[in-house]
Amino acid sequence: MKKLIISAHPDQTSYSSQIAKSLYEKEMKQHRNVELLELSKLDFNPNYLGYSDKDNLEEVILNAQKSIKSADHIIIVTPIWWSTFPALFKGFLDKTLAPGFAFKFEAGKNLQTKLLLGKTAELVLLSDAPSWYRKFILRDPAATVLKRDILGFCGIKVKNITRIGSVGKLDQNRRKEIISRL
Repeated sequence: MKKLIISAHPDQTSYSSQIAKSLYEKEMKQHRNVELLELSKLDFNPNYLGYSDKDNLEEVILNAQKSIKSADHIIIVTPIWWSTFPALFKGFLDKTLAPGFAFKFEAGKNLQTKLLLGKTAELVLLSDAPSWYRKFILRDPAATVLKRDILGFCGIKVKNITRIGSVGKLDQNRRKEIISRL
């Protein structure tokens, strides 16, 4: 099984990035087929112009599509800001999961054809708000959008969601404990 870990934080030194790198290192130690895609290191314009822009994708986006296509399982590590995810990650999703790659509409069909069927994913979502608050009071908007409206729309089935809340209040020992538990 090939795994792809996507680190969606725009800062390479963030706790989210540390978690993604730790997951990658753990997979590598077990000699697993894994790739780490750090969005903070990609040079691309996150502004997507829509369907007319799908043929003008940057090389890093085309390479990311190849990585997604070849992965069986995708692990996304992202912070939650304003109940969703960073603009860099949203721009990445807009461009990478483009029509013709991740889905397509066909004449005579009311629903899209999902082009990434058979792939699974898991989400690691970090926020300064408590996890229970995000999930039960706010009804988990970031997880819902990723699971149902983005990945599910393309055929990727989310198998697990890990929520790490109150991140700003975590001391170094607690942060290390969380990383070792993942």
